[in-house]
Amino acid sequence: MLRPATIMNKPPEISVVLPAYNEERNVAPLAARLTEVLAPLSSYEIVFVNDHSSDATLDRIKELAQRDPRVRYVSFARNFGHMAALRAGLHHARGDAVVLMDSDFEHPPEVVLKLVDEWRRGTKVVLTKRLPDPALSPLKRASSRWFYKFLSAIGDVDIEPGSADFLLLDREAVDRINAFEDRDIFLRGLVRWFGYPTVTIPFGQGRRAAGESKYSLGKMVDLAVMGVVAHSVKPLRIAIHLSLAFAALGVLLLVYSIISFLWVHHTVAGWTSIMSAIAILGAGQFLVLGIMGEYLGKLARESRNWPVYIVAETDDAALAERTPKTAKLPKPRKPAKSGKPTTAAGA
Repeated sequence: MLRPATIMNKPPEISVVLPAYNEERNVAPLAARLTEVLAPLSSYEIVFVNDHSSDATLDRIKELAQRDPRVRYVSFARNFGHMAALRAGLHHARGDAVVLMDSDFEHPPEVVLKLVDEWRRGTKVVLTKRLPDPALSPLKRASSRWFYKFLSAIGDVDIEPGSADFLLLDREAVDRINAFEDRDIFLRGLVRWFGYPTVTIPFGQGRRAAGESKYSLGKMVDLAVMGVVAHSVKPLRIAIHLSLAFAALGVLLLVYSIISFLWVHHTVAGWTSIMSAIAILGAGQFLVLGIMGEYLGKLARESRNWPVYIVAETDDAALAERTPKTAKLPKPRKPAKSGKPTTAAGA
């Protein structure tokens, strides 16, 4: 099915970016609901980013794109993760404003028009805040609240509890994010770090229509670590203070040992105190090394200059030519002018 030239050439007013991983039963109902909600808008597009799903998600998205020229898609060569999918959607979205949301109905489509209304009033970054959900376990609610408090305390930006990657970005903010070539960015922190005036829209979390959540505990921990490392060097300073504190503890233990040896003659040297001291000092050392390792690992990933994601397929071949540097494979090295082959050390 050929797309009308007027639709493809004229940028839409609003782009809605939807990362999707194994959401074959959700993409079609969500696209239908968004079509109803966005009907009052002058023009819009829906951009699905298939994160190398193992089910029929891509087939369902292609069917939607064939029926409706406002539905577009990007498909990855392998699974690159939720944050990479969001960045791919921002790279390929053409709208004057871009809405980011999930593909599982937990971000209610009805809230999108509220975000658009705030944007039309001049707000360049419109955020959302998830209201407390009684259906969530107390542990889940408490861990989420503690995470954001910890992130705000240790990071460079203040992030409210209940914040999510459900937000609207003006084209100016989108272009600024697309200019970043860092592999690891924490979008919730980055949009606040820009310093644009923001408005926060509260919403009640929707219910997943089908399937199960892909956000495991391990992924949430990875997100937390990335959020801290990507936006703050305070953990490194904390590591210095910890190392000094444990060094002071070691000195106190040494003083205690000397006093016990010289004046407390009935003290029997036992392995318990020795093992306790070793455990405390060893834990402190490993903690400091772990913090430093996270930052060194981030530097190593950035130094490789690998692409953030690799696009295997899109609905428009011309889009691949406009894909930014962060999403392209490195160009092959040209042979030396002398005609001699390039050695491995020089490659």
